[in-house]
Amino acid sequence: MALAQQPQIENRRLTWEDFRGQPAAGSPFDAYTYWTVRYRYEAPRREADGLHIVFRVWNQLGERSWVKAHTPREHVKADLLNHEQGHYTIGVLCALEFKQTASARRFGENYDAEIRGLFDEILKKYLTLEKAYDAETRHMQDRERQKAWDLRLARMVEERWGDR
Repeated sequence: MALAQQPQIENRRLTWEDFRGQPAAGSPFDAYTYWTVRYRYEAPRREADGLHIVFRVWNQLGERSWVKAHTPREHVKADLLNHEQGHYTIGVLCALEFKQTASARRFGENYDAEIRGLFDEILKKYLTLEKAYDAETRHMQDRERQKAWDLRLARMVEERWGDR
């Protein structure tokens, strides 16, 4: 597939139909969101300050994302979907930051390793953010912290979205 035809970074509202995976046996959670960030790039173009590379970056909700069939009452289910949306949004942020950072950077002759290292560094940052999100919201149980995170994540996307 040509680089111009690759998917884009997508920030969308999730629905329970997006959660098609098989629930993890024995998991204490009612749902789980698996997001991924993928990238491709064109052959580097040599410039005075290093190699310039054009990136295509996109995010995906993984096929392994799941929700348990016995998930409780509808109002709780809506809160749960909102919490899972936060996980997806963290993946969107990871994709946005990687694309913006990589696109602005010039690379050396070992650009493959530099790109992988940059991606791994940014991915690690957002996996850590996800852990903080779950810890602070107590997996959505702390409603006030959840609201604060909802606002924080929305603001973070808004700050980066125009530069995609």
